Amino acid sequence: MSNKTYGSGFRYNIGDLVKFRHDRMNVIDYKVGIVVEQSYRITRDNMFKILVKDKYYWKSADKITLLSKATKGASK
Repeated sequence: MSNKTYGSGFRYNIGDLVKFRHDRMNVIDYKVGIVVEQSYRITRDNMFKILVKDKYYWKSADKITLLSKATKGASK
């Protein structure tokens, strides 16, 4: 995965379509969702709030894979 940052210094921007691995009770599930919020962290990777089917997940940048960049002018 690239460490390239976009926009205001975040690796992913609001509206980006991303994929991540979700582990729960020994079950591994891959989820696809949209970045809806960014949280800047000084001491570790930035965190991203991802919306997947009416549920939110906070994931660090290194746990996310970009599927598609949001186009300019994407609605919030």
